[in-house]
Amino acid sequence: MSGEESFDQAREVNFAYKAAVADVQVQLFEGEWTLEGYGDSPDQCGDDGYMFRLGRSTPFEWRFEGTPAEAGKRIAAWLDENGWSDIKTRTYSGDVDNVLVEAEKPDSHVALLTIDFNPGQRSDMITINADSTCGPGDWDNLIESVMPGISTGEAPPVQDERTTEHPGDALSFGYTAEGMPRFWDDEGQ
Repeated sequence: MSGEESFDQAREVNFAYKAAVADVQVQLFEGEWTLEGYGDSPDQCGDDGYMFRLGRSTPFEWRFEGTPAEAGKRIAAWLDENGWSDIKTRTYSGDVDNVLVEAEKPDSHVALLTIDFNPGQRSDMITINADSTCGPGDWDNLIESVMPGISTGEAPPVQDERTTEHPGDALSFGYTAEGMPRFWDDEGQ
């Protein structure tokens, strides 16, 4: 597989993975989420593969409806109704009211979705972390396609000032030679 074919395949996997997570996000909060990790830098997995990781959290001073247990129960039911599997809901011991929901959706390239409901006195927070499935390919070559010049130390500074993102925003994957995020239309451009 050529470098361009590998990049295109990774982009398709990445967009399917991010779309599945975005569907979950809008069930919880339809506004702008804080980016804790955008999710388009490949990490190595297995002997010859790559994966992606992303993180999102609700904004400061946001509140969820009801208790963490109720919110966790609602999203676990939604996940079950929408093709997610291996759904687990966990609570903490003692006076900790956090609820953790985990699920997977391999057909959308989500190996692990973790949703943490964290209540607070001034604001509540939901944190979502997601790992993609392990895709075949040389992650070292893929990262060079995602960030041109990284392997030679000549990558330009990333010029991406996004700190928040709405789940419906256009997705980007990789960076241009100038360090700008690459956005794609329906025709792969």
